[in-house]
Amino acid sequence: MLKLSKKLNQMQKNQHGKISQRLMIIIAVIVTALLAVGLYLSGKNKPAKTDEHGHAEGAAEEDGHAHGKDEAGHEGGHGEKEGSEAEHAEAISLTAQQMAEQGVQLAKVDMGIVTKSASYPAKLTVNTDRQAHVSPAFGGQVIAVNVELGQQVRKGQTLATLLVPDLVDQQANLQMQNANLELARQDYERERQLWSQGISAKQDYQRAYNAYKQAQIQVQASKTRLSALGAESGSNGRFVLTAPISGIISKKDLVVGENVQLADQLFIIDQLDQLWLEFIAPSADFASIAPNQQIEFKSLQTGNMFKAQIQSLNSEADAQTGRLQVRAKVLSDAVELRPNLMVNVQLQQNGSTQALRVLKSAIQSIEGKNAVFVAHEHDKKIEFIAQPVVLGQVSSDGQWVEIQSGLTQGQQYAAQGSFLLKSEVEKGEASHEH
Repeated sequence: MLKLSKKLNQMQKNQHGKISQRLMIIIAVIVTALLAVGLYLSGKNKPAKTDEHGHAEGAAEEDGHAHGKDEAGHEGGHGEKEGSEAEHAEAISLTAQQMAEQGVQLAKVDMGIVTKSASYPAKLTVNTDRQAHVSPAFGGQVIAVNVELGQQVRKGQTLATLLVPDLVDQQANLQMQNANLELARQDYERERQLWSQGISAKQDYQRAYNAYKQAQIQVQASKTRLSALGAESGSNGRFVLTAPISGIISKKDLVVGENVQLADQLFIIDQLDQLWLEFIAPSADFASIAPNQQIEFKSLQTGNMFKAQIQSLNSEADAQTGRLQVRAKVLSDAVELRPNLMVNVQLQQNGSTQALRVLKSAIQSIEGKNAVFVAHEHDKKIEFIAQPVVLGQVSSDGQWVEIQSGLTQGQQYAAQGSFLLKSEVEKGEASHEH
């Protein structure tokens, strides 16, 4: 009985411990929940912190989010504004006073006569009528070269010196002939005195006279021969090559110590003040080409225009291609014109036509395309917009250009001062890039 009572007490204690542990856990959970609710309520009822402008931080954040939404929402509209500004930036606005100060003048696109023309590739060549080939009159050894390739020389200037063995022999013979001439002269003088005194016979006088004249002839013949060959009698076998004309050394084919032969071409001298222009024209343009006709050609390097005069045409066209070889004489004298320079010939064709045209001074190249600045009135100003155009023929006087597309008749455009407008457009593009 006593044992049973102890066991029951022990069971009651264990059960009471378990209940107490569970109760403690429940109480802890409830206390934690109450603290959380209290902190939440105290934070909600606490006055909001304000920034330096007196606005609540939360409101600022919300305003910030709202502002962000506004920016995002108005992003498309802002982009449209920038697009309209960029579109407006392409137009250049000038007042009447600014146009007058900058020399910008207006004109209207109109119909006019434009001469038909064609362009052909051509090449400048040396005028062989104004060229000299220098060759030696003797074979010998080069002992001096006095000029360089490409050097400008004047007529009579020394080009090179040769040592010529044959010339040594001829000069020695001349010296002997001069000695014989002196002896013949002395014999003639003596016989003339004796004959005048009646001491010598007339036959002796005549013989001495003939011998003297024969010696004179021999000396003169040797001197003439040396002079014709360009050699001097007292040069000691040295032969000097000189420039027969003034010009530029375009070929030099000798060096010191080299042995050259008779008639070897050692130098070529060109006069570049007048060149030839050669090109090939198709059979369709034969009627537009005639001797002495003046034509124009354009340098592919600088774009400058020059004049030439047709000099000759082949008597027959090429049998295979049907083309005609044409040669013209260049009339312009410019430093940039040199042999083998590639150019374009502008050949005017027969006939003319009415076409939409503008002044050539209005054409500008913008981003690699031809353009004309079209003018519009806007807010008491003139707006200029670069309009791309397709060009056609050029008038015979070079002042007008045909417009195949891009403009309509009656439109106003910048006839003068378009280069200034192009500069403004390029400035605007550069600022947008930055």
